[in-house]
Amino acid sequence: MNSYNSKVDWTKGVIVSEGKSAIVINDSGATIDYETGNSISYSSARDLSYEKSREKALSNAVSIINDIQIDSDTKIRDLILKDRDLRQRISHYLHEYSKFKEQPAGHLNTSCTLELKLGYLINTLGLRFPENDFPLRSDTNISTKYTSLIIDTRGLKIKPALLPAVFNETGLEIYSRHHISGKDAVKHLAVSYTNSEAEAVKHKKAGRHPFYCTALKSLNGNPVISDNDIKRIYSHKENLIFLKKCRVIFIIDR
Repeated sequence: MNSYNSKVDWTKGVIVSEGKSAIVINDSGATIDYETGNSISYSSARDLSYEKSREKALSNAVSIINDIQIDSDTKIRDLILKDRDLRQRISHYLHEYSKFKEQPAGHLNTSCTLELKLGYLINTLGLRFPENDFPLRSDTNISTKYTSLIIDTRGLKIKPALLPAVFNETGLEIYSRHHISGKDAVKHLAVSYTNSEAEAVKHKKAGRHPFYCTALKSLNGNPVISDNDIKRIYSHKENLIFLKKCRVIFIIDR
């Protein structure tokens, strides 16, 4: 957990946040309502403490959401500055879709853990997914069907983002928010992240015949892959369908 007791687990595609609170006891040893100072039952005091833990978990989640990278240029906090309604939509998203779990934390303490799927967050951002056609290639001689694209980016310090891009050697976007299905991005994330090749090929997105390649370099925090690799990916029209459905996996540094 980071300083907010929150984190984004990119390999699982979830936000995890924890809040903690303590049951308040007065000098006489009686449990009290921390707002009014009135004496209450232990059960009521524990319920109040848990509610406070839940509120802290929500607050910590908001802090971590603000710092989530959407793409190489934009964090969620940047969109919030431009769209006053976005903060309210994010709050609704948190209350609507979060899963809360009370954790044991001793006799006088309570702890609440919040877990939230990252994909649902995409719905709140108000971004367009135009589903443009992928760039055309006229030099694909051998046609091969694949079930997904796995890009090994290790060593390039690629940082996870909600909607990253992939570039060719000349700097042309060959995969981005502008090409993919927004519905599939919400359901599966635009890109899934793993820390090893073994994890990548076992991922539910990978399928039976993934195409594996190694990124040449990083461009604005996004991987660049070779023209030969792109030629093979674009060699069959069904491969473009799996790209549109977000069947893309990045292997990143642990």
